[in-house]
Amino acid sequence: MGTFALEELHKRKKDQTVKLIEAADVTRQIAEAVERGDSVATQMLLSEREAPVFALRECEEQIRAYLLGLPEAEAIRMNELLKGGAPETEEEKPLAEQVAQFRRLLDSVTAMDKQLSLRLGGSRSFYNKFRE
Repeated sequence: MGTFALEELHKRKKDQTVKLIEAADVTRQIAEAVERGDSVATQMLLSEREAPVFALRECEEQIRAYLLGLPEAEAIRMNELLKGGAPETEEEKPLAEQVAQFRRLLDSVTAMDKQLSLRLGGSRSFYNKFRE
C-alpha cells in the first residue's frame, strides 16, 4: 500500500485526535461546572463545545473524501485500518496506533458525555432511550 496515503491519513487522524482532546477538555469543564452547580458556566461551556465537535465532523468528512480519491484496493485497506483493523506491515502500525488511541479517547469522552447528559437532561436525555 502507499506509504504517502498512510502518512497522510495518520496526520489527519492526529488532527482529529487533537480536536477530540479539545472536546474532552471542554466536557470535563462542563462536568466541573455542573458539580459546582454553576448553570451560567455550564451553558457557556455547552455552547463552547460546539466548535470542537463541529471540527471533529469536518475532520471525519475530510478523511472520507481523501479515501474516495485513493485507488479502490488502497481505499479499502485504509478504511479497514481506520475501523480498527490490525496492521499488516510496519508502515501501517503508526496509523493503527493512532486509530486505537482515538477510539480509547472517544469512548472516554462518550462515557463522560452520557453521564452529563443523563444528569442534566434526565428523562429527556438523548442517552435515556438507551438505558436498560
